[in-house]
Amino acid sequence: MLSPEKKIQNRHRHWLRAGIRFLTYLLAFFLCAIALWVSSNFGEPSLEQVLYHVQFGMEGLVDTDTALIESFLKWCVALPVGLSLLLVFVEYSIALFITHGSTHWLTRPARAANIHAVKIFYSFINLRAPLYTLVAAVTYFCIQFSVTAFVHNQFGKNYFAQHYVYPAKVKVELIKPKNLVLIYVESLEDSYKDPKIFGKNLVASLDHIKGTSFESFKQAPGTGWTIAGITSTQCGLPLKSVSLYDGNNQGENIRSFLPNAVCLGDILHNAGYHNVYMGGDALAFSGKGKFFQDHHYDEVYGREELKGNRKKSEMNYWGLYDDDLFKLVKQKLVELHKGKKPFNLTFTTIDTHGPKGHFSKYCRAHGIKDFPGIVECTSNQVAEFVQFMKVNGYLKNTNVVILGDHLAMENPVSDKLEKIKERHVFNRFISNKPVLKNRDAVLHFDMFPSILELIGFKVEGGKLGLGYSAISKNTDLPLETEYEEMNENLLNQSDEYLELWKQRH
Repeated sequence: MLSPEKKIQNRHRHWLRAGIRFLTYLLAFFLCAIALWVSSNFGEPSLEQVLYHVQFGMEGLVDTDTALIESFLKWCVALPVGLSLLLVFVEYSIALFITHGSTHWLTRPARAANIHAVKIFYSFINLRAPLYTLVAAVTYFCIQFSVTAFVHNQFGKNYFAQHYVYPAKVKVELIKPKNLVLIYVESLEDSYKDPKIFGKNLVASLDHIKGTSFESFKQAPGTGWTIAGITSTQCGLPLKSVSLYDGNNQGENIRSFLPNAVCLGDILHNAGYHNVYMGGDALAFSGKGKFFQDHHYDEVYGREELKGNRKKSEMNYWGLYDDDLFKLVKQKLVELHKGKKPFNLTFTTIDTHGPKGHFSKYCRAHGIKDFPGIVECTSNQVAEFVQFMKVNGYLKNTNVVILGDHLAMENPVSDKLEKIKERHVFNRFISNKPVLKNRDAVLHFDMFPSILELIGFKVEGGKLGLGYSAISKNTDLPLETEYEEMNENLLNQSDEYLELWKQRH
């Protein structure tokens, strides 16, 4: 007979084993759950993209869509915990039955089975189940987030250093200044034009605007989410995590956003422009506010600055609906045109954001009931905004660039979009003078020098950052193989890229 001390030791040992099994299961189920949750809400982002958002810590997380936060807690916290507890409880019940022949009701199904089979099953789960479950979960996680590509990025050749042209070393002259209105439309891509897929051209109102578009606007690595799309088009470089390499403390987050990079706002500021950014969502999320503030935007407005007296019920989970944002943008545009300085008014829409989109009062009033309707409604609002500029005579001295910030992520029509072999980002350049293209294949990075030349700048050599001007006559054109090489090596570890993030002293 065991002594009381021995019994206590055995009990502690049993609890320790149960605790280890629980934690192993929990880790396995959490990895599976996070991979499934990210996939269902954002499509298939890379590990690089996930790490980028992690480096901004809780400050950005608490300012995101509250529905997403609730969904995360439900599927990535509560469900793994519940499944892990259930498994450990079932295993413990089987162990009691085998060792003590318990007649408790929980063990009756086991007693009805072949006792030898139960013992074999228990020996398997007792030794291997948690480990096998964890191995399977880690494998799934690695596949879902392309961990092999991430590992390759740590050891591949330094593409960035070989191809990046420092804007500070390029002669950029202002010849005939024009104002700029730069519109980033959330997740807008050319695929929505296909009537075979959606029954009609959902962005027809934008196509009808007199302007120029590049037929093949491809998405390069490090450009596939909103702040990445903004940074790549305004700075000519990709966005990726840096906290793993430069020793930044997660608690401190990133104090400055690419402080050593020269971007669109910096060049316009030095040329005497007044830069304004407006967006309906929170500035803290993904560091967007820091980007604009650190690159010479004189006025930066996000959800908190624009919501006024609006109640939560009058906003979506991210912030202002697009119809409310357009009203405020029009007011700002009128104000800027009354001023004497040339200006850049940049703003971002949100209603077409996945996973479900947002139905504004404007769209509901126009009978919109599904996600394709939101895409069409948003396009119509952008077209109406351009018409507002035309009616007021603003297009005489102001050029407009309409861009999708990136290809669509997970949304209600993802199954249709994913069947398209090659998808392109929507773009439209609007100017009183014809925009003469030097090619039709462009990337996010090419927008940086192209936008400058559109509004009257001359970029010597036509290249800034990683971007080649698409409207310059005097520029070297990218090689046909450059996109493929970029896809493979652009996000590789680069000391030169990290230098752009180091704090000024």
